[in-house]
Amino acid sequence: MTFTDGQLLLIPGFVALIPAVPIALWIWWSHADDERRRLMALLALVHITAVVALTIFPIPIAGQDYYRQTRGMSEDNIVPFATIVSQLGHPSLSSARQLIGNMLALVPLGIYAPALWPSLRDPRRFVAVAVAFAVGIELCQYAGSVLEGFTYRVTDVDDAIMNATGAVLAFFAWRRLEMRPPFSERLDRPPSGG
Repeated sequence: MTFTDGQLLLIPGFVALIPAVPIALWIWWSHADDERRRLMALLALVHITAVVALTIFPIPIAGQDYYRQTRGMSEDNIVPFATIVSQLGHPSLSSARQLIGNMLALVPLGIYAPALWPSLRDPRRFVAVAVAFAVGIELCQYAGSVLEGFTYRVTDVDDAIMNATGAVLAFFAWRRLEMRPPFSERLDRPPSGG
C-alpha cells in the first residue's frame, strides 16, 4: 500500500478511508431515527476524511534523506496575506486554483458543525472553531515537515486565512438559507421514526 514520488516511498491518501468505512456504518445505524443528523454526521465524516487525505497524506516512509540535504526546511510563510497578495498580483490558473481550493476546503464545516453541535450556531463560537480547524491543519502540516526533516507540506498562514474565511462565509450563507422555506419547514418537523 505504498507508491513512490521522486526519492520518496509514500503511504497514499486513500489509507484515510480505512477507518472512515466502519465509522460511516456506525453513523448510519446509530442515527437511523434522525435522517438529518445522520446526513450531517456523514457529511462531517466525508469532509474530515477528505481533509486528512488531501492535507496530511501521502506520508513519506522512506527516501527522505535526499530532500533533507537538498531542500531542508524552506518555503513556509508566517506573514499574513503575503501569499494571497502575491497570487493576486501574478494571476495564473495555478494561483486561482490555490486560492479557490483553500477557500472551499472548509466550506462543509459551515454546514455540518452548527447542525451537529447547537452551541456552534453562535457566530462567535463558530468563527473560533473555524479558525482553530484551519490553524490546526497548518500546524499538522508543519509538524509533519519537522518530523520528516524537510518541508514536505508547505505551512502558510494564508491557507488558514482562506480556509477559515470559506467556512465562515458558508456558515452565514447556510444559516440564511435554513431560515427560508422549504428548509425552515423541514427543520421544524420532528424526526420521523420511533
